[in-house]
Amino acid sequence: MQTPTHLPVDTIRTAIPDDTLLVEYFRVRDRILVCLLGKKTLEILPVTLETRVAGFLRLLQFQLSKFRLDRQYLERFQDSLVRATQAHLKELYDELVAPFAERLKARHLVFVPHGLLHYAPFHALFDGQAHLIDRHTVSYSPSASIYALCQTRSANVSGPSLVLGIPDPQAPAISEEVQAIRRVLPQPEVFLGKDASEDILRSKGPTSQFIHIATHGHFRQDNPMFSSIRLGNSFLSLYDLYQLKLPVELMTLSGCSTGLNVVAAGDELIGLARGLLHAGAQSLVLSLWDVHDRSTAEYMRAFYGFLQQGKSKAEALREAMLHLRASYPHPYQWAPFILIGKA
Repeated sequence: MQTPTHLPVDTIRTAIPDDTLLVEYFRVRDRILVCLLGKKTLEILPVTLETRVAGFLRLLQFQLSKFRLDRQYLERFQDSLVRATQAHLKELYDELVAPFAERLKARHLVFVPHGLLHYAPFHALFDGQAHLIDRHTVSYSPSASIYALCQTRSANVSGPSLVLGIPDPQAPAISEEVQAIRRVLPQPEVFLGKDASEDILRSKGPTSQFIHIATHGHFRQDNPMFSSIRLGNSFLSLYDLYQLKLPVELMTLSGCSTGLNVVAAGDELIGLARGLLHAGAQSLVLSLWDVHDRSTAEYMRAFYGFLQQGKSKAEALREAMLHLRASYPHPYQWAPFILIGKA
């Protein structure tokens, strides 16, 4: 997966379950089109103009960026902030989903974004009555071919759960997050601060079933291959990820994103996902924006708890979102995480 992989349509179709629909976007000049691909479905439809989506996405990013303001402001204006964010999620729904919404009969949707759409939280898009995640389970993929490859990829079905946490003054809640998930993950092996080193990841990662890394990321828009995630004693670059062997069932990075206030086309996110998938991970949970507070700890505790109850990854992530939304109604807190790969 270090270089683009293209599989024939028939090969991709054999990997798609009956209750799943791939929703893949692509662009022709300024026009955005969508390909709906299922076991027995193949349709290509015009959707909207990229310039329109770019404007609505900037408005959503602006609303999400308000969570960097004073906590008292957020508490005082919580209801109006939720309404404003839902209005922008409705605008994006009307542009990106409404033109073919009646065709979305599948229980599970796999979104394959393109360009700036890599920063669109499709699972949180709002039709005026419900978010997409209320009606479907949702996952993502860098491409239809990578989705198909992940469905047949073997991964560790047993082994320890490796948890690495690198707290700092900007993200003090990482310690709370690590302590929360160690109580629900099977066979947890936890390393904090300087102990959460690259050597630990290289030595213990290949035999782990789950890997969870709570940290910050540094992204190089000018050269995505030198984007990196912070470990206890070093930075692990995207180039380094390509050299790792991590055949895990699930790898979660709860703090690696550029944040929606950064103007980028999504290539860094694609690169990070490709690097982790190239290392052998069957599935990934990544964040579209940074949320390092108590909501993240509760989110991850709920997610892994539902996973241990036997739910699929997509079902567990959906249940965690709905659980968190009851206490944290703003999408900034309940909708930052996406599932990539096998659902």
